[in-house]
Amino acid sequence: MDAHKKIVICSTLDTKGEETLYLKAQLEERGAQVSIIDIGLKRTARSFPVQFTQDQVAESAGSSFASVENILSRFEASKIMMEGLLSITQKLCREGNLDGMMSLGGSGGTTIASYAMQNLPLGIPKIIVGTMASGNTVPYVQGQDILLINSVADIQSINFLTEYILGQAAAVMCAMIDGPKIARHKKKAIGITGFGVTTPCVQRCKELLEEMGYEIVIFHARGVSGGKIMEKMIRERFFAGVLDITTTELADEVGGGAYAIGPERLRGGVETNIPYIVVPGALEMINIGPEEQLRPEQADKVRYYHNPSLLKIRADKRDMRALAELFVHRLGDAAGNTRLVIPTQGFSEIDKAGNVFYDPETDAVFTSEVKAKMPPQVPVITKDCHLNDPAFAELLVRELIRMIDWDAVRRGEAHA
Repeated sequence: MDAHKKIVICSTLDTKGEETLYLKAQLEERGAQVSIIDIGLKRTARSFPVQFTQDQVAESAGSSFASVENILSRFEASKIMMEGLLSITQKLCREGNLDGMMSLGGSGGTTIASYAMQNLPLGIPKIIVGTMASGNTVPYVQGQDILLINSVADIQSINFLTEYILGQAAAVMCAMIDGPKIARHKKKAIGITGFGVTTPCVQRCKELLEEMGYEIVIFHARGVSGGKIMEKMIRERFFAGVLDITTTELADEVGGGAYAIGPERLRGGVETNIPYIVVPGALEMINIGPEEQLRPEQADKVRYYHNPSLLKIRADKRDMRALAELFVHRLGDAAGNTRLVIPTQGFSEIDKAGNVFYDPETDAVFTSEVKAKMPPQVPVITKDCHLNDPAFAELLVRELIRMIDWDAVRRGEAHA
């Protein structure tokens, strides 16, 4: 490994100082240049060779470490260090001084470190070492390219086990930095959201676009590992265009489902103004998860058991009105490169004539509301077919390619 490879370790040095130095030594043995950032919430008593002290981290968040120490709420204190670490790592990244990022520790340190990692670009190696790797990792990974290594025992001493784990983690980080990089094809990649119940449409779009030479990235629209990571990749300019075929995460946001991800959904394409086609795929369903997660106010809704661990319920007219308002709010300020395309005969395989969620009257509430309220710069296109009909996929691809071609002309570039 070349010495110019720069690795950042963030750690709570008040409790994990010796372990951090051991990891630093392991990385340096492999030729790395290592910087340490102290993110502990309690003042580190010993003097360690750090590049960014607790004071500098807090000051980078517009606060002071004295404030961190005096805040009674651990959550509020952590927020200051999270924002400070984010500011520092983003600056290092912009300046070309961060090739990989590591952290080690328990729940507190992992929470602070993972927040910064989630906001680094896709493709920068990120490793968390600690016991939080064994359990619910969703809060730390959030669907992103963060590797968690279980330390087995707590990292509170240097012993035969922690030496092994930290040495392995150092070797993995160095291998990741020296390994393959993400190949950004820029104008040749298309992002698509999919679900099992929208697969025929997704697959047909994929086939047509691949015949035209495009590379297809499909996201399973199930929250943090679906729409959320796609929104991040849109903002990082990975795609020439997006077919957001499966927007069921919005139904979960409105109806209290399992895959809701918050206000960033539907915004990446609008904010970057790339060719962006939105479809109400699987919008009629609210994804509950195990049946015991069904709330009392949801009990009277039509049910569909996708599998033993995933119950779906049918969105009603009130949900559809709320969804229409949400779509108008999040898409309505688009600058001209966004389209909403709606199939009028059903939004998923379950929402098909003869199937349990088929309810054209309820679906029509969404369609009529968005057509009435969407600003004119966001065309609402309807087609008299089902979402999974081949003709609908062909319409989506034709419209997207037309938008990509026009976008290239507008920017004075060659055909995508």
